Amino acid sequence: MKKLFLLLTLVFSSLSFSKEEDISGRWITEKAKNGNQIIVEFYKVENKYFGKINELTIPTYEKGHKLEGQIKVDLANSDENLKSRPLVGINFVSEFTYNSEKDRFENGFIYNPENGKTYYCSISFKDANTIIVKGSLDKSGLIGSKQTWTKLK
Repeated sequence: MKKLFLLLTLVFSSLSFSKEEDISGRWITEKAKNGNQIIVEFYKVENKYFGKINELTIPTYEKGHKLEGQIKVDLANSDENLKSRPLVGINFVSEFTYNSEKDRFENGFIYNPENGKTYYCSISFKDANTIIVKGSLDKSGLIGSKQTWTKLK
């Protein structure tokens, strides 16, 4: 009986992984074309979720870049005042609300520092340690792309 109870506890605990609070913490993105990955730290302010760039796996400009060896900044931003701000510390994803019926984070945005543009975004759990982040041109999410991010321990 104890073994059955333990087995059922394990099964149900693995099924209930996608709780709202599980988004908190640090996640690492897929590799970009240049091999860089972004480590994003999620946090909650009132009823909204945000994720700031906590770290870059390649934090400085590569050989041959006009800023070679310097810390990466928000060069592609359309706001001249923000072009010199370091990428580490900026909100990479923002303004999400959690939809418990769909078990996903919606109505958010994702910023692309490579082109300085912001896109609509939603986030859903694949499992307890993996999220699917979908950025799109349209609010309904029909035109866009998705990435798989992994939770850091």
